[in-house]
Amino acid sequence: MADTRTPQHLSAGSDELRVDNSRCLRTRFSGSSCRLCADHCPRAAIALDGVLSIDPDLCTGCLLCTAHCPAGALEQTESFASSLAQLSRVPEPVLGCTRSKESSHAAVACLGGLSGEHLVTLCHSLSGALTLNLTACGDCPNSKVAAGLPKRLDRLSGAGLLEGGARLVTAASAAELRYRDETVDRRSFFRSLRSSLFHTAAVVISGTAEREERRCAYSEKRLPVRRKLLNGVRSNSAELAARIAAHFDSRVSFGEGCARCQGCVAICPTGALKSGLPDEEPAFDPLLCTGCGVCREFCLDGALQVSQTL
Repeated sequence: MADTRTPQHLSAGSDELRVDNSRCLRTRFSGSSCRLCADHCPRAAIALDGVLSIDPDLCTGCLLCTAHCPAGALEQTESFASSLAQLSRVPEPVLGCTRSKESSHAAVACLGGLSGEHLVTLCHSLSGALTLNLTACGDCPNSKVAAGLPKRLDRLSGAGLLEGGARLVTAASAAELRYRDETVDRRSFFRSLRSSLFHTAAVVISGTAEREERRCAYSEKRLPVRRKLLNGVRSNSAELAARIAAHFDSRVSFGEGCARCQGCVAICPTGALKSGLPDEEPAFDPLLCTGCGVCREFCLDGALQVSQTL
């Protein structure tokens, strides 16, 4: 069973997964009904009895749980920002998984675990076309998870979130895959590095800070990595920022019964709610809100509502 205080790096198929119970909503508040990770786990490898734990014999490392956890209790162990930086160095990059990394310029544990936030970040941090290498999915234990990736792309495209950036395409067979083992010369390397600096350097730095921050206490606030990545591309354009807000952001509102007790401020895992002046309701920052709803569940007066911006 995972320790309730320190992040755990799991073995077997789950060694790409980090569990931090100090972030789990059910650990932070026993009345929380959140079970998104368990409900989306295709292998029933996640237990929520008393403490969040992963069965390493069942977990295949698909990382789908990390795409749904609203508080960052489940995260990838590898730096997504590093993969992003590698992709930015080639003109026609290919992103694969650990099984297809030999024919990819960068790899994550499982492409099926890429969240909407990851995909929007890829689109608006790169240029040209990015191929998602699904050629190894056919005989993979996570094949059903990877099968959901094209549908996720369709939903994001329908919402206009993949306009104006790199074109994201999938390659399910070797015939569809256009991979070239790029050799980047010194001049091309520094040119591509400069062009991607504003998209990747800040994220890489924040990723370093993230590793240190994982040692924090329960009272500390922290955004999930995928939300940080999404916030990093909002500044690309006002139009993109508006579409991101409509699709990903939530709104918190206070009713007349609010006692201004600031309990919601304390329970919020990301710092989206902040203490206001005496006798005033807390201030709310939508960029820091993941819509987890634990503030609503925790409110004794039932005076708080969480809704999507849409």
